Amino acid sequence: MDKIIIIGGGIIGGSILYHLYREGYQGKVVVLEKKSQLSQESTSLSAGAFRNIWSTKVNLKLTNYSINAYKNFHEELGTNIGFEQIGYLFTYYEEEFKGIKDFKHFWDENGVRTELIKPEEIKNFVPGYIPTIDHIDQEVNEVLNMKPIAGGLFGPDCGVFNPTTASNRYFEYTKEKYPQKVEIKLNSEVKKIIFNNDETLGVELVDGTIIEGDLVILSAGAFSGDLLKKSVENEDYHIPVVPWKRMLFTVKMPNIEGFEKIPMTIIDNGVYFHPEKGNLIVGRADPKQPFGYDYTPDPKYYEEEMNYYMAARIPGMEYCRIISPQSMWGGLYEHNTKDKNGIIGFHSNLKNLFLATGFSGHGVMEAPGVGISVAEKILKGEYITIKDVEDLKFERFKNNQLIKETIVI
Repeated sequence: MDKIIIIGGGIIGGSILYHLYREGYQGKVVVLEKKSQLSQESTSLSAGAFRNIWSTKVNLKLTNYSINAYKNFHEELGTNIGFEQIGYLFTYYEEEFKGIKDFKHFWDENGVRTELIKPEEIKNFVPGYIPTIDHIDQEVNEVLNMKPIAGGLFGPDCGVFNPTTASNRYFEYTKEKYPQKVEIKLNSEVKKIIFNNDETLGVELVDGTIIEGDLVILSAGAFSGDLLKKSVENEDYHIPVVPWKRMLFTVKMPNIEGFEKIPMTIIDNGVYFHPEKGNLIVGRADPKQPFGYDYTPDPKYYEEEMNYYMAARIPGMEYCRIISPQSMWGGLYEHNTKDKNGIIGFHSNLKNLFLATGFSGHGVMEAPGVGISVAEKILKGEYITIKDVEDLKFERFKNNQLIKETIVI
C-alpha cells in the first residue's frame, strides 16, 4: 500500500496518522482538511474531558488505553497537553442509582476504578452541594422536576486535557519525522469520494482536484455521513452519522471556598461543569436540538435552563454568569443515530474505504485507542491491542448487532 488518504484534520485523523507510522507503515499519507488550520472543528470545540466509565466494554477498553496514552503524552511526543485526572462525579436519582450499582462489578472486573458516594458525601467533592430538594421553591421545582439524590459515582482516573494541543502535536510530530512521506493539505474540502464498481479510487476536492490513493480513511467527524451520501447513491452503503449541536459556556466561578478543585461534575438533567483557568466550563446536551450544521450558541439556554439546576443544587451558582459573548460556543457531535458509538473498520461494501467516525461526543476521549486500532487493522489485518473494536464494524447495522452505549452525556 503506497498511498493513504485521510479525510479530516481533527484528533481522530491525527492519531491515525501518528499510529500508522509508529506501527511501521512505509508509504505516503495525504491528510485533507477543509479549514485553514488543523484541529478546528469538534476537536477544539469539545469540553476537553475524558472518562473510562461506560456501559459497553469496547468504550471502556478504548478509553482505558487512551487515558494511559494521554498520561504519557509528554514523554512520548514531548508536549504538555494539560492532562489532569481531576475525576468525574455523576449524581443520580434513586431509580438511576440502582442501575449504576449493578454496573459496579462490571467496572471492577475490567480495571475501572469507581467509588459509590453517599448523598451526604457529595459536598466533600463539590462544596455547597445539597442532595435534598426541601430548600427548592415548590413552584420552581414543578418546572425543574428535581428529585432527591440517592447517590453518586466517582471515577478518580477521569479528568480533563487540551485536545487541540494533542491533535496538533500528532500532526506536527509525524510531519517532522516523515517530511517526505506526509503531506498535509489545508483549505482542501472533499467534494466526494471516488468509486468505480464499489472500489475506492481516491477523492475529488471542491476545486476539482483529483487525488488518487490506495486507501481512503473517512474520519471527517460530523461531516462524514453527508460526505458518503454525496459520494454513493446506494442507501445501504450510507452511515448513520449526523451533525448535532452541543453548546458550551464559560462562566464565573462561584464564590465558594475550594470550588476550583472540584471534579468534572454531572448533576440533574445532564448539566455538567468543570473548572478551567479560574472559571467553569458548563454544558448540557439538549434533546430538543434538531440535527444540522448549527454552531450558534444561545445564552438563554444557559441562563434560563441550565443555571437553574446549578443554583438549586449549589446555592451561590446563580451568580455564575457568562463571562462574555466570546466565551460561549457551539460545536458538533458526530452523532450515530443507531447506537451512539463509533464506526471503525473497513466498509463492507466499498473496497478500500476505512471508516473512523460516529463517536457521538467521545471521540477526543478515545482518539489514541482509535489510532492504534486503525493502524493495526490496516497494517496487520486484525485488532491486537483492543480486540473489542471489532464490535464497532459497519456490518453491525445490517446485522442488527448494535452496541448501544447508555452512559452518554
